[in-house]
Amino acid sequence: MFEKDIDIDYELIIKNKVPILTMDNDWKKIFGNSKNKDINNYKNILNDLIKEQRELSRRLVQLKTKKKKLMAMILNLSHEINNNSNSRAVEKLDECQSEIHTINEEIETYTFKLEMLPKEIRAANLSLLKATIKVAYKDIKSNQEELNSLCSQIDELREKLKNLIETKHEKEEAINKTYSFLHGILGSKEMERLDAELLYSK
Repeated sequence: MFEKDIDIDYELIIKNKVPILTMDNDWKKIFGNSKNKDINNYKNILNDLIKEQRELSRRLVQLKTKKKKLMAMILNLSHEINNNSNSRAVEKLDECQSEIHTINEEIETYTFKLEMLPKEIRAANLSLLKATIKVAYKDIKSNQEELNSLCSQIDELREKLKNLIETKHEKEEAINKTYSFLHGILGSKEMERLDAELLYSK
């Protein structure tokens, strides 16, 4: 039952806005410490992708900031070259332009990766969801079987308790009838003596 692939309607997942499972508190409470191999495998893949996404975003911000500073430097250097004929500024300008070229290539690479990552993250999240469903239903089935057994035991105990209560009432009724009969014949004083002698003596 649990070895076959789980068929999930992807459109339904989008409609229900399924969260990134490893970032969902409810999922972490129930499955975060699962020993299941598939859950741990997809959990690690998903976490690595999210970590990569954060790192690329951070790096992209750094590159854009650096590029902005270089562009400002180029404007200043161009001014130096055009107005002051600064020969050293020409060399520095070439360095800045070369560095910007390298940064542009890195930005393009990181931007492309960041555009691809959401799709990879959704796929990893879907794989983790399928693994989670398998484990969830396995646990539900196991717990349901145990619950059914417990319910049967409770029903048996209830029936036993019911029988014990009926027996208790029968014994109390028998004692009361017998005691009432003897009390009517012998009287309370004699009954007290016999009680002390026959009922309460060790």
